[in-house]
Amino acid sequence: MYGICHLSVIPVRIDSTSKSELVSQLIYGEFFKVIQNNAKWFYIESIDDNYKGWINHSQFKEISEFDFKTLKKTEPVILNKILSEVETGRGKMSITIGSKISSSFILNHKLKLKTNYKNSIIENSMKFLNSPYLWGGRTPFGIDCSGFTQQVYRLAGYQLLRDANQQAEQGKEIKLKNSKPGDLAFFGEKKVTHVGILINKNKIIHAFGSVRIDYINEKGIINSDSNILTHHLKKIVTY
Repeated sequence: MYGICHLSVIPVRIDSTSKSELVSQLIYGEFFKVIQNNAKWFYIESIDDNYKGWINHSQFKEISEFDFKTLKKTEPVILNKILSEVETGRGKMSITIGSKISSSFILNHKLKLKTNYKNSIIENSMKFLNSPYLWGGRTPFGIDCSGFTQQVYRLAGYQLLRDANQQAEQGKEIKLKNSKPGDLAFFGEKKVTHVGILINKNKIIHAFGSVRIDYINEKGIINSDSNILTHHLKKIVTY
C-alpha cells in the first residue's frame, strides 16, 4: 500500500498513539509506502529519506502503485516560498516552503505559483531565520536542527537523511579552516546530537530555541547573546 501527504503537514510519531513523541513530519506532496497498520494507525516509510514512523488513519491518503511509480520517476520541484496555496476540490489550502509541488498533479490540485528551488544554501537558510524550535518539526512554524538542514539542502537540490547523526555520515569530512559557506557542522559529546549550517568560518545558522545565527570556532558554537560555548564541535562535512 502507498500514500501521499495531501495536507500541508502530517505528524509522524514514534508510536501509534497521538500522545507519543513527534519524530518527524511529512510535508505536502511527499509520498511513502505503508509497512504495517492497525485499526487507527499506519506505520510508513518516507521515500525521500527512508524515515519511518506512525501516521493516523484520519490523515492518510492512499495512492495506487502506478501513481507511486510515476511519482518516483517525476523530477522533484520544491516550493521555495514561505507560503503558497493550492486549489483542492474542497477549496484553497495553504502549503509551506519545502512542499513537493511536483506531486500536486496526482492529487488534482492546482498551483498558481511557479518556483525555482536551485537557490544557494545560505539564501535558503535565511528563509527559516527565527523559526521556533520544535522536536520533529520540518516547517518554518516549528523545526528541529536536522529538519532545518534537511529542508535547506532540499531546496538547493540535495537530499539529506533525517537525523543529525545520519547526516554526519554523508558527504566528506573537512577541517573548519577549509570549509566554505553552506557546509554542515556537527556537534555533540560522545555522539552527534546537533547540526548547523556554516555561513562562513566564524558564523553558523542553526535551530536552537529558534533558528538563529551564532559564532563558531574550533571548540564549537559560541552563543552570540551570552558568549557561552553551547555545543562542542565534532566534525565539518562538505557535500
